[in-house]
Amino acid sequence: MIAPIRIAALCLVLALAGCATGAGGGPALYMLDHSTPTRAASPAAGRPAIVVEPVDVAPFLDASGIVYQTAAHRVVLANDNRWASPLSAQLTDGLYAGLATELDGVFVQRAGRGEPDAALHLGTRVDEFMGHYDGSAHIAGQWTLTDAAGRQLAQARFERRIPLSEDGYEALVASLSRGWRQSAQAIAAEIAPRLENDAD
Repeated sequence: MIAPIRIAALCLVLALAGCATGAGGGPALYMLDHSTPTRAASPAAGRPAIVVEPVDVAPFLDASGIVYQTAAHRVVLANDNRWASPLSAQLTDGLYAGLATELDGVFVQRAGRGEPDAALHLGTRVDEFMGHYDGSAHIAGQWTLTDAAGRQLAQARFERRIPLSEDGYEALVASLSRGWRQSAQAIAAEIAPRLENDAD
């Protein structure tokens, strides 16, 4: 007898697989939840600053179609369910908004927009950002914090598994959005002490 959880997972895979080659009507386009910082510090002498570099994504994620894993060694790129804008840009926007909200009193800036000379830099790589046959959204990657001279100060991996509320891409994107917000909050908490030390 097949366990109920395996049946549910199989149903999810079949539902997503059906969406990957949907019939007619053009592709459905999806965006991650967009949020604006609830507070954002301004540059000032003695205030810690951090520059958010563009998020780097694994090559198989760097495509317009949403990715999901259907088996241990197999991933599928959806043809008719796509990101409305490049995934890297959406992840960068979400990370910036999350850090600007969570890091009270810290000046958070995007790369290439008038960076303070002494700012620390946050580089982030995402290796997993996809649906999974276990019925959840998978997010994983690594962040690296460097000083203005490029010296590495800290590095850590992050990983999240967020259950889907129901089948389908709408639920998948909602879970990925929630997981990315949680990842940004966790990264902010981990780098906050480094920023405080740098300001001393």
